[in-house]
Amino acid sequence: MMRLFKELYRKQNGQAFVLVLILLLVGMLIIAPLLAFMSTGLISARSIDDKTDEVYAADAGVEDALNKIITNDAVLTALDDGDTLSYTLTDPVNGESNIVVTVYKLSLLENLLGEDEYKLGQPHEGWMELGQPVAPLPVPGGLEYSYNVTLTYDGAGKRRVETIGIFFAPISGDIDSVTGPYGWEGTDQGVWHFNDLEAGTPEKKLVSGGFTFLWRYESTNGPEFTAQDDEIVGSFNFNFTVADPFWSPSIYFIYGTVKEQDISYITNSPGYYEWLIEATAGDTTIRSAIIEENGFVDILTWEIDPPA
Repeated sequence: MMRLFKELYRKQNGQAFVLVLILLLVGMLIIAPLLAFMSTGLISARSIDDKTDEVYAADAGVEDALNKIITNDAVLTALDDGDTLSYTLTDPVNGESNIVVTVYKLSLLENLLGEDEYKLGQPHEGWMELGQPVAPLPVPGGLEYSYNVTLTYDGAGKRRVETIGIFFAPISGDIDSVTGPYGWEGTDQGVWHFNDLEAGTPEKKLVSGGFTFLWRYESTNGPEFTAQDDEIVGSFNFNFTVADPFWSPSIYFIYGTVKEQDISYITNSPGYYEWLIEATAGDTTIRSAIIEENGFVDILTWEIDPPA
C-alpha cells in the first residue's frame, strides 16, 4: 500500500508548477486590460472634473452678467439696442482665470417687427393697456388660454392701428406645439374689425425664446381711435392652445404700431429687453438668453458649448 502511494505521488511531480504558470498567464490576460481600463477611467474622470470646473466657472461669468443686468450696472445701462460689451473676470473661479463674458443688448421688437415698422421713444407709447390671460382650461392634448387685449386712448387727434401683436415666453417644444390664435372677436363700441387684415395674418412665429401672434392690417384700413369727450376703449379676445399641460407664460406683453398723420410709432408695455450672454472658461462656453424688465429676469435658454 505504501508503495502505491509513493508511486502516485511521484507521478504528480511538476503539476503544481504547471498550474502556477496557467494562473500567471490568466492573470496577465486579465490584469493588463484591467489596468488599461482603470487608466482610461482615471483619465476620463480627470477630464470630466476639468470640464465640470470649466462649466461652473463659465456659469459664474453668466451669473456675474445677470447680476449686472438686475442691478442696473452703469456700463450695461449705457448700452443702446444692438450694442455689445465684453469684459474679463480676472479673479479665479474653480481654478479657472480670465473668464471672458460678452453681453448683447437687444430689443425684442427686432425679432417681432421689421426695422422699418417702428420707432422707439415716440410720444404716447403708453396708450395701449395690457389685458391678462384668464385661467387656462384643460383640453385634450394640452391647455387652452383665453386672452383679452384692451386699448385705451385719451389723447387728441386720431390714431389708426397698423399692427398689433402679443408675445409669450417661454415656448414649450416648437412652434407646432401652439395652436391658434382662433376665436378672435372685437368688443366695446365696435372699434375692432378683422375684415381688413393682410393675407396670411394673424401670423404665428417662434421668436426670442417664445412665440408671437401678429395681426397686420392693410394700408390705411386698420381700426381708428378718434378723440372725444370721453376716453375711447376698444378690446378684442382670442384663444390659443399649447400642447403641454404644464405650460404657463412667465412673460407676455403687447406691442404694435399706429399712425397719426403718417407718423409711425411703437406702442409697447414696459421696456422689455432681450440679453444674450456668453461666458467662456477654458474650452467651455455657456450661452444664455434672458428677458429683463424692471430688475427682474426670465431665463429663456441655457446652453453648454452651443453650436457656432
